Amino acid sequence: MATHELSNIMLYIHPPLAIAGHVLIFIFTIFLILYDCKKEITIKLLGTIAWVFTFSGLVTGMIWAQLSWGSYWTWDPKETMTLILFSTFSISFLFFLENKYKITKWLSLFSCILVIITVSISFVLSGLHSFI
Repeated sequence: MATHELSNIMLYIHPPLAIAGHVLIFIFTIFLILYDCKKEITIKLLGTIAWVFTFSGLVTGMIWAQLSWGSYWTWDPKETMTLILFSTFSISFLFFLENKYKITKWLSLFSCILVIITVSISFVLSGLHSFI
């Protein structure tokens, strides 16, 4: 990452939104498993907030990419994994809203695995987000 990319105001907006989205996906999944949908309103609120933060992280990342690299999307491994994570979690949350709790639990667990992969992929594969 070049110095000008790290001096951008988006450094203070994008990473906190993305991290909060990742953490909230885990919290949503934990509540879903522990409370077995008995706290539906709380779980729905957590899911909504997780979705908004994950979506906001994705969009602000695209804006930062445009400002830094001149393109909203480059199919960087981290960008791609984040899109897969967002899509999977969105489907999981839609199943929750349709009261299909069993598939929601499995997709939410898979979303948690995708969070781990998304966070760690920059250490394994090269790309714009690479730390290797």
